[in-house]
Amino acid sequence: MLKQLLASVGIGKAKVDTLLLSDKLQAGQTFDIEVVIQGGDVEQQLQGLEFAVMASAKTEADLGESEVEYNKSVVLQSWQQSFSLLIQPGETVTKQFTLDLHPEVPATYLFGHQISKVWLQTGLDIKSGLDASDKDGLTIEPSKTQLAVLKLISDSGYRLFKSDIEFGGVRAHEFMSHLPCYQEYEFKPESRSLFGARELEVTFVDNGTETGVLIEVDRAFLGDGYKSTSIPNSCTTTESVRSYIEPLLG
Repeated sequence: MLKQLLASVGIGKAKVDTLLLSDKLQAGQTFDIEVVIQGGDVEQQLQGLEFAVMASAKTEADLGESEVEYNKSVVLQSWQQSFSLLIQPGETVTKQFTLDLHPEVPATYLFGHQISKVWLQTGLDIKSGLDASDKDGLTIEPSKTQLAVLKLISDSGYRLFKSDIEFGGVRAHEFMSHLPCYQEYEFKPESRSLFGARELEVTFVDNGTETGVLIEVDRAFLGDGYKSTSIPNSCTTTESVRSYIEPLLG
C-alpha cells in the first residue's frame, strides 16, 4: 500500500533520458533518437511516450494601453508512442525511434552561431503518477537552398543583424506557412543611400520540394514593401538562386 501511494504521488518514479543520435539536423529530414527509461524505487506501469518539437517564439500581448513582447514555448510537432510496460525498481529499458522534422522547422545554428531555441521534449506516461520528462536542444542548420539565399544576400552588401522566431503565420502569392510560428532573418546594409533599403527581413517557407522566400524591404521615405518568389530545392548554390533573389533586392 505504501509503495502504491509513493508511486501515485511521483516519489521514486521512473526517469526518462533521450539521446539524439545525430549531431546536426536539417528541417524536412528524419532523425534517430534513443530513449533510456530508468526504473525508480517502486514498480510502475508505463503507458507510453510522447515527443514534441518545441520552439521559443516571440509574441505580443496587450497590457493596458501598451503592448508587451515576450517569448512563449510553442509546439511545432508532436508524436505519441503507446505501449504497456511494467518497469521494476532499478530496471533500465532502452527504445529507439525515428522522427521526421517538418520542413518548416526553424534553424537554430547559422555560420557556427546559435540563432534560436528549438528542442525535443520527451514525456513518459506513468499510470497513476506524475509524468517524467526530458528536454534536449536541437542543432538544426538551414537547408542548402536557404543557406545559398542567405549567402547571396550577405554577398550583396547586407549584414545579418539578427534572427527571430515569430509567433504567427506567413502568406504570399506562391505559398503559405503551416506551423504556428516562422523564422525571420533581419539584414542591414553595409552602407546606406538616401532611398536605399534600411533593412531587409527574410522569411522562408519550405514545402519539401520548393522554398518560398518572402522579403520585406524597408526603404527610407518609401515605407515597407513585400516581394516573394519560390525556388526549387535543387538550387543549392548562390549562382543558382541569384536569378530568383536579385530582382527582390532591387
